[in-house]
Amino acid sequence: MALQQDRSCTSNGGRRSGQGGTGGLIAAFLFTGAFCCFVGPAIAQTTGQLRLVVDPGHDFQVILDGAHRMQERVLDLPEGNHRLQLWAPTRRIVDTTVYVRAGSSRELVVRLPYSAEFIEYQYALGRFRKREWLSKALPSVATAGALGWATASYVAYSKAGQQLRNDKNLYNTSADPGEIAELKNDRIPAHQDDFRRSKVMLGVSTGVFAVAAAYTIWSYRRADRTPLPLFDDREKVRFDGLVWLPGPDGRGVWAAGLTIPLR
Repeated sequence: MALQQDRSCTSNGGRRSGQGGTGGLIAAFLFTGAFCCFVGPAIAQTTGQLRLVVDPGHDFQVILDGAHRMQERVLDLPEGNHRLQLWAPTRRIVDTTVYVRAGSSRELVVRLPYSAEFIEYQYALGRFRKREWLSKALPSVATAGALGWATASYVAYSKAGQQLRNDKNLYNTSADPGEIAELKNDRIPAHQDDFRRSKVMLGVSTGVFAVAAAYTIWSYRRADRTPLPLFDDREKVRFDGLVWLPGPDGRGVWAAGLTIPLR
């Protein structure tokens, strides 16, 4: 009889335990639903959205609240003021503060101006290109002119030599005494003077061409050895000053940078 009572108690206790476990699951489910319906929207309403429209828009970076470095264009931020420091290569840092209202979305339009170092670099590069062009173009033009002069001198020298040879042939074959006398006294001496002058001019023009060609070669080599101006992006050094950088494992590291005068 006692054994039957114990079995009855055990059976009733098992049923009550099963009912208690089912009731706990139902209560947990109801609590979760209530949390999602009431608490979730309340939490969502504490953040706002900030959309960044930056020029240039392809490689800018932003430091949020002096701590996090990122490249996102859309930021979900808690309500309040937030400091943004924006930078892109060759551009200046723009430091601004925006207020983000919970549950709203706003757009921040920023144009990053070129840095003073990049503007100076552009001027230096322009001067370098101009000097390079002058150091190559002017000697090349001079060499081309000297070549034209030497060519013309050679043509004149050839004509004068041919004319002198014709005079001598005519002098040797002519039977006219008057023509022979004219060739001997006037035409041959005059053409000999022309030949001597053309010979001297050919030598001078050839020498000038040789000097111009040598100077052109030297100018080209000197221009090729002249180093290009280098761009010293000091704004990047400033931007890298003290920033939280995400690491490969997602935890991140603190990186310190120094602004060092480079010139």
